[in-house]
Amino acid sequence: MGDLGQLNLHRMSIRNISEIEEAVSGSNLVINLLGKQNETRRWSFQDVNSSFPSALAEVCAEQGVERLIHVSSVAASVDSPSAWARSKAVGEIGVTEAFPTATIMRASTLFGPEDRFLNKIAKLSRHLPFYPLLQGGLGKQQPVFVDDVARAIFAAATDVNTEGMTYSLGGPKTMTVKDITDFVYESIGDSNHAVAVPNAVGMALAFGVEQLPNPWLTCDELRLQSTDVVTSGDTPGFDAFGIKPTSMDEFAQSYLLMYKKGSPFVDDGVYVKAPQ
Repeated sequence: MGDLGQLNLHRMSIRNISEIEEAVSGSNLVINLLGKQNETRRWSFQDVNSSFPSALAEVCAEQGVERLIHVSSVAASVDSPSAWARSKAVGEIGVTEAFPTATIMRASTLFGPEDRFLNKIAKLSRHLPFYPLLQGGLGKQQPVFVDDVARAIFAAATDVNTEGMTYSLGGPKTMTVKDITDFVYESIGDSNHAVAVPNAVGMALAFGVEQLPNPWLTCDELRLQSTDVVTSGDTPGFDAFGIKPTSMDEFAQSYLLMYKKGSPFVDDGVYVKAPQ
């Protein structure tokens, strides 16, 4: 966000090369934050997560852009069972081939006030008879605070020494999907009905839900849930920027309060003083 004259919005279609060129024109720094978690009839993972980053990198190289920062995911892998994770990996390859000095920022699963992660689990607790956990919810994740990732992107953008580097940004704590689900249910004071289900049952449920507009559960999401979305340690992380990542326990409960069935200021029958 910027003051008057500092922030200019520009309409652009990622399918239109001339519009991409117009949007990039005159820029010395380009940061790609575009991505899509669910496929639709109009937009596929290939369109948004693979083809566009490659096209953008080519345009940046042709126009002499000095810096390109591409935000990806630590889950990105061409061998992943998740089509989304595979498309993120292909997108990274396309970016680095067209713009070798591009900086790749691989973020773990993001949490924050308007996330589609913890909020989704809390919402599903209200609508589903049970919350499905594939493989017992043993897949590991390393939730990372969105503000910490934003700080790291800014730090990379202002440091030329990050050119051509890949960074993996994960939170300070590794948790299983079951641990995260238990945390949400405990935070909202609801009865925990997360259930380990056979893959076939979970996929059948997700397949039915993903036929709806703007689905809140998909088969591909469950495939990703069964994998480990954590940093590998092969690339530098927050330490390279002098950033201490925020724990989910420190912040998430402040916005999950809205899902509590009772008063947010009463905990186990004891009045809790409102935050100052």
